[in-house]
Amino acid sequence: MEWILVTLNIYRRAFSRAGTLAMKNWTVLGTVFVYSAILSVTGVLAAVLGIIGGFVLSLVWAACVSSFLYLVEMIVRTSRVTLEDFQRSFGRYLWDVVGVAFLSWIFFTLATPAILEMPQGHLVLLCVQLAILVLFNAVPELIYLGHCTSIQLLSESYAFVTENWIEWFPANILAAVLLYMIAAIPLDGVAMFARTALVGLLVYFTMVMRGLLFIELHGSTHRGRAFKYRSGG
Repeated sequence: MEWILVTLNIYRRAFSRAGTLAMKNWTVLGTVFVYSAILSVTGVLAAVLGIIGGFVLSLVWAACVSSFLYLVEMIVRTSRVTLEDFQRSFGRYLWDVVGVAFLSWIFFTLATPAILEMPQGHLVLLCVQLAILVLFNAVPELIYLGHCTSIQLLSESYAFVTENWIEWFPANILAAVLLYMIAAIPLDGVAMFARTALVGLLVYFTMVMRGLLFIELHGSTHRGRAFKYRSGG
């Protein structure tokens, strides 16, 4: 079918470009260890602060996510990342990440007890979690490419996924399976350090690929993409 050829052509461009950009900006991989160190130190400090420590740890986690998303944005938009980009990255999308995390926390805080009271409540809760993961899967890309409010991020992700799910998910599922298989390997010592680097590399590559794939799909239609493919695009 033509849509398969069109999708494979999109994947070829996205994967090829992601590989080139990931290699060009290989130093970004080091941020995985920076974020891990920051969260580890914060976790130790948060443990003695009680509930306030929990809020601090959540805020620091959101700042690390903001930093990573901003670095991915710079790679996708400008093909390069500088030290200055890293320095200003922590606050760039901090409140966007906090807003989405807060909405998620509110929903599950209110919904989980009610769902667990239902027959097969744990299964229903798992289905709800999977539905949220699917329908709001494009939120990270919309944060740095869409620049929407928290509520708009969710609605825009829903619209994007329902329109482009057949092109969006195969590549993402493949990356998720590879990530799970690597992360599940029992290792220790130097090997565990190497595995952490490999997981970081895969996450880094996947996020760049997702950004490029999102740009390919967002704002276009199946018919428009098919026409571009027939025209040699």
